[in-house]
Amino acid sequence: MLGRSSSRAVLLVLLMFSAAFSGCFGETEQSGINSEKDVVVTPQTLSGGIFQPMTITAKADLSVFVPYLIFNEDSGFVQNSTVIDLKSDESVQLSVLAPPRTDTAVVLLGEYGRDVWPIRSIDESWKTWFDRRGYDSNENPSVVRIPGVNNSLDTIAYSNASSDSVAVTKLSIKRQMAAAYSEADGGRHSMGLVDGRTVFNYINVMSDETPDPTDLGDGAVGYLDRWAGQGNLAYEDAAQYLIQTMENFGLEVIVQRFVYDSLMTGAQNPEAYNVCGYRFGEVDPNKWMVFGAHFDIAPPVNGG
Repeated sequence: MLGRSSSRAVLLVLLMFSAAFSGCFGETEQSGINSEKDVVVTPQTLSGGIFQPMTITAKADLSVFVPYLIFNEDSGFVQNSTVIDLKSDESVQLSVLAPPRTDTAVVLLGEYGRDVWPIRSIDESWKTWFDRRGYDSNENPSVVRIPGVNNSLDTIAYSNASSDSVAVTKLSIKRQMAAAYSEADGGRHSMGLVDGRTVFNYINVMSDETPDPTDLGDGAVGYLDRWAGQGNLAYEDAAQYLIQTMENFGLEVIVQRFVYDSLMTGAQNPEAYNVCGYRFGEVDPNKWMVFGAHFDIAPPVNGG
């Protein structure tokens, strides 16, 4: 009797351990896809903030959902996410932008031909989603696969359909630091497609108080005394700097000049600027993006 009870206890312990391990390996209940043995993703550590090659090799028939910005070489544009079907021993290489402000990336795995996939909630990261085992839940928001045009990469759209659990491959992300900067000097934000250190450098240029006797506007290397709507030389000087900088970015700059009256004093401000950089659509010229820069500062008078 004692031996039989001991055997049952050992069996229960083994069952509990096997359940825990199956969760770690990310096997789906529906398809049996296992992230440890059925797929290989390289590199295992991505560089945050830049586009880089990611190779996915299947060891079983499966579909993969990559929920990040991807450069589509067929269209020449960047798209948000894709779903790819892979037969066993097939590989695909994608150009993926790894997020710059997290240390975790995920690739979702499902049965071959899967169309509906779970996604994170709008108020959480993929890291948070992974840590709370969102891949085991049937209550996630979901997206559905949209076939690509002319055999290009598939895209996704939001869906009201329910989504079953998925397997997940977890990758690490490390943001590189420029050699010129220490962490104290903003090195952690010095690399990437867009980086805070470059933004900081532009602000430094605008506010550089180093004396410059040849500058008739404000007598400084930077662009000081940018009083809005005063029609002064320093204000014009700063506007021209922004116009040149935006044109160097490849933007079409459109300047809007206007005169307005102070709501507080009734005094007329002679002139003010809006400096706008436009990037018009290549496929649809009637769509565009506008980039602006708030370069003026509140004047000491007529500030209304």
